Amino acid sequence: MSEHSAHIGSLEPNEVYSMLRSSPEGLASSEVTERLFHVGPNRIEVAGRFKLWRTLMRQFVNFFAILLFVSATICFLAQRINPGEGMAVLGWALLVVALLNALFCFFQEYRAEKAMEALQQYLPHLVEVLRGGRITRLNTEEIVPGDVVLLAEGDKVAADLRLIEAKDLMIDNAPLTGESVALRLFSHSEQKPLMECRNIAFAGCTVVRGSGRGVVFATGLRTRFGRIAHLSQSIRRNETPMEREISRMIRTLTAIACTMGVAFFSYGLFTGKPLWMNLVFMMGIIVANVPEGLLPTMTLALVMGSLRMAKKQVLVTNLNAVESLGSVHVICTDKTGTLTRNQLTITCLLDALEGSPMPVEKQRHLIRLALAASEIRQTGTQLLGDPLDVALAKHWLQLGQKEFETLNNQVLRSFAFDVEKRRSGGIFMEKGKAFLVVKGAFEAIRPMIFRVESSASPLVTSTLQQQLAACASTLEAMASSGLRVITVAYRPLSATEIDQIHAEEAGADSLEHDLILAGLIGIEDPIRPEVPSAVSRCHQAGVEVLMITGDHPATALAVATKAGIVDPGTSAHLSGVDLQGLTIEELAERIRRGIRIFARTTPEQKMKIVTALKSMDKVVAMTGDGVNDAPALRAADVGIAMGIQGTDVARESAQIILLDDNFASIVNGIEEGRTVFANMQKFTNYVLVSNGPEILPYLLYIVLPVPLALNIIHILAIDLGTDLVPSMGLGQEPADPEAMARSPRNPRQGLLTTPLILHSYCFLGLFQGVWSLGLFFYVLVDGGWQYGTPLHAASPLYQSAVGITLASILLMQIGNLIGRRYTSRSGLDRGLLRNRLLAAGILIQIVFSWALLYWPPLQHIMGTGPVSPQVYGLAWLGMFSLFGVDYCRKMLVKQLWKG
Repeated sequence: MSEHSAHIGSLEPNEVYSMLRSSPEGLASSEVTERLFHVGPNRIEVAGRFKLWRTLMRQFVNFFAILLFVSATICFLAQRINPGEGMAVLGWALLVVALLNALFCFFQEYRAEKAMEALQQYLPHLVEVLRGGRITRLNTEEIVPGDVVLLAEGDKVAADLRLIEAKDLMIDNAPLTGESVALRLFSHSEQKPLMECRNIAFAGCTVVRGSGRGVVFATGLRTRFGRIAHLSQSIRRNETPMEREISRMIRTLTAIACTMGVAFFSYGLFTGKPLWMNLVFMMGIIVANVPEGLLPTMTLALVMGSLRMAKKQVLVTNLNAVESLGSVHVICTDKTGTLTRNQLTITCLLDALEGSPMPVEKQRHLIRLALAASEIRQTGTQLLGDPLDVALAKHWLQLGQKEFETLNNQVLRSFAFDVEKRRSGGIFMEKGKAFLVVKGAFEAIRPMIFRVESSASPLVTSTLQQQLAACASTLEAMASSGLRVITVAYRPLSATEIDQIHAEEAGADSLEHDLILAGLIGIEDPIRPEVPSAVSRCHQAGVEVLMITGDHPATALAVATKAGIVDPGTSAHLSGVDLQGLTIEELAERIRRGIRIFARTTPEQKMKIVTALKSMDKVVAMTGDGVNDAPALRAADVGIAMGIQGTDVARESAQIILLDDNFASIVNGIEEGRTVFANMQKFTNYVLVSNGPEILPYLLYIVLPVPLALNIIHILAIDLGTDLVPSMGLGQEPADPEAMARSPRNPRQGLLTTPLILHSYCFLGLFQGVWSLGLFFYVLVDGGWQYGTPLHAASPLYQSAVGITLASILLMQIGNLIGRRYTSRSGLDRGLLRNRLLAAGILIQIVFSWALLYWPPLQHIMGTGPVSPQVYGLAWLGMFSLFGVDYCRKMLVKQLWKG
């Protein structure tokens, strides 16, 4: 039946039944069964619903998982050829890493299905349907095209309906359009696009006022709601910058390790060394090059960052989004509920002619008149009704008035808001006199005004038109400040008119004349007070803020100006109509030229904006709270949902949830995200430095006739042992005060930069390797070893030489750790002791370096032996020397930058 949806709004009500092969009495049971068979149930089905086991198994065949499995297999093979080298331990470690990676990827794919299930919560469970002339309550899944559905206030629409009856019916389309203003719907035909027709009630929307009856023309995924659901599901979320960078780093390190391993394996075979020795050597090179503890440390750093973010009201649902938020270049934010409070508030009541605030008594009079043209219900302390009417009622209470029941009893008749006429009305009695009140747009009421009520004393020569022109100037000044302006006018009614009203012979049109302009009411959906400063911090941090909203351009520009997104006087913006005619390249060019406001947008256009920004190599964060935001949230690099006012759909589609719906919390999250990335670079640099002294012994072992200074157990002790706690400590370093004064990093600048690799391998790594091997050969030569003479692993001399090599690396890592805290400072400050993990890591390295030399149980496990205190002191000297050399490098770089 969906083929009729494109033009069903243009049909007259009686033609709708014929088109959908239905009737005013509804469908017969036999017809319902047939249509249900052909069309299917009214639900949003997840296309190709995942089978959990198949999805999970797919995670074990990606490149990274295969590489880990091959490496583990080689480890187990080497263990079989020559047991006792510790290769099985490494093999099991690689298998555990592969398992954890697979589970993480499985969770990400499963989230798409969860988002679809959350969408179904928006549909009501039961609905009143007319079938065979009888009203029955059915499960929403049983609705079919052609069913006649009854709507009442508070209902959620269960399917797309073409209205055939509408009695003061007003629908809140916010879940689909983002508009916070309820729209009045009608039943007459309209020659407009389907989305603009006022005779269509869309699935998922809410009936705010009145009642109606409509014929179903689309169900399930054929509804507008369903198409958004399908769009959200069909989008595969792109990798976050952190995921891309980790993948790149793994590929780089793996390429280095495999290239070196294969090259020297081939060299070993060429020189006639045994196969098992070459396998051990190859895996030793791979293990030394690939820091096994780095990925777990990164995960822990992200977890710690997410916990710190939670304390700042930022909940992370995807760990990699912790760092991604810190790398964003652009925040695409909605207006209602994100920048504003989503609360209509009366900000001023002005004398229309004078343009000045009214005294309290006149304010009460004006609000009293406005409430007569409103519909308010009070349930306990809760006010129900149109948001504008609720705002008027709240202001009435703020003025010290409470008699709502009395006010409602005084209203004889109400005229609901007419979207075409842009006004509503009411008739009320006060002190035995009847009054007609009209409230709405000034342009709609102006022709009916014959007098302006004002405390000003207009010149005798001033005409009514001159007074109205002055009132228009007052209104223009209010509107330019971002206020929504409501005009209130009234007039007393005669006895004859009252009789006509009681007889219901008088309509609003016949009464709306000779009105007295009572005043102007300025209404604002105020921005959150912390938003301007938060936007300012974004600009200081080099982060652009774009507003994407379904609201009117003038409203969007006014709010954007107050928030500081655009400068005062800016009028440049793009509407949904403009976006529709632009290509991605043209849209990107408009953004480069400074367009920051997008109004009257659709969900597809929000995604188009995100795509254009991504084509500019921007890392994009998108905020949202409604169903209409879900596709864009998934398409963005970082989706940010509102926790209080956000929907389940938005939260399931986002990687980050604001627990307080506060835009300022995003800025706090950006700072934390930048801190996380900086800390990850710190401990990546720290961990890679130890690769140098781990690789050099194997290179010397394969090229020269010398003993192997470190075996795989020793390397694992460093990578998965003593380096873990210090790395975690670097991951908990506090934010740099200058973090929000820098521009966002280039997306192409990852964790593993060329300067970082050179610093890790060719500077500090080489220093550690030379120093530790120098001590290794010093102990051997001092003990009588001759060049080229083989040494057994159980030899006391060999064990002492291996012990001092490992101990010196551990101690030099302390100097490396302190130096990694800052890029241009020494790292020696009070913060070193405040960071308990850093202090614990230093203590562990000191104790372990002593114990593996002088504590027999650990000597036995590690295959090490004691050395003289003087030699152990040289290991300590290596720590201070490394720290000093690195600090000199920092000072030299600092001077060069200044120069």
